Amino acid sequence: MLAYNLDIEPGSLWLRTTPSDLALKQSFCYTEAGIFYAKEHFNTERDFKDNYLLFYTVDGCGIVQQNDVTVLLQPDMAMLINCRSPQSYRTDPDTGFWSHYWVHFDGEGMKGLESLLIPDQRNTAVAVHTSEFKTQFDQILKNMENPSSATVIQDSLLIHSILTGMILRPEEPVSHNQRQIEKSAAYIQQHFTQHIALETLFDIAHMSKAYYMRMFRKYMGTTPYNYILNLRITKAKELLEVTDMTIYEIALAAGFSDDSSFSTRFSSITGISPLNYRKTAITRQQKR
Repeated sequence: MLAYNLDIEPGSLWLRTTPSDLALKQSFCYTEAGIFYAKEHFNTERDFKDNYLLFYTVDGCGIVQQNDVTVLLQPDMAMLINCRSPQSYRTDPDTGFWSHYWVHFDGEGMKGLESLLIPDQRNTAVAVHTSEFKTQFDQILKNMENPSSATVIQDSLLIHSILTGMILRPEEPVSHNQRQIEKSAAYIQQHFTQHIALETLFDIAHMSKAYYMRMFRKYMGTTPYNYILNLRITKAKELLEVTDMTIYEIALAAGFSDDSSFSTRFSSITGISPLNYRKTAITRQQKR
């Protein structure tokens, strides 16, 4: 289902393209993009579209709704949604207008970024406060009107730059939630070779379980379990390379309950058994 009212001012731009073979091989490629000077009755409601939609508000305000979450998209704010879930967006009636850039895109690059930009599929608007975003969107629109092999590659890099700019915002003060999550992560780093109860982490951060898990993924890029597991695997690699400890001794020293679970986890993550990892490390050192 798709329903919309394209209530926009003259001068708005809506560009479409069919991605070339080269474009499809890039980390990101788009199919549509534009800038809408949307008026009071502008709105879109859609069940499904097989890509992502990126907004950036220049002036006015938009309202985006998806997965029971409603977000106000105000000036100098950007937002990403996965169009594979029902969504709607419209001009905020309180302002009566919404000037915004937008681009429909997809690509393999989203595998590593979606969980950071849409944690738990709960949309959030990001304050970006940078003129670079407008410049980058303008360049994408310019490239769409003058396509070439060079612009295809450039556009993939531009989309990646926009998305990473939404994640990494050095001008944004560290929030209380981020400080609490980093505090709990520091505790994990100090005690990862021991048993760590999740309740201990919730208490350190002063958060409920559900909220903590969502905030940890947002700020650390993974779950607490995988964070602990990666620290243990890294420690095990070090011991395999620089000691002659047995596999059982290394398993215990790295925080695993026994050598069987250690070997299973190690092989799953690294693609090689602990014993073979040690042999490879020894061979590598002998060649130096």
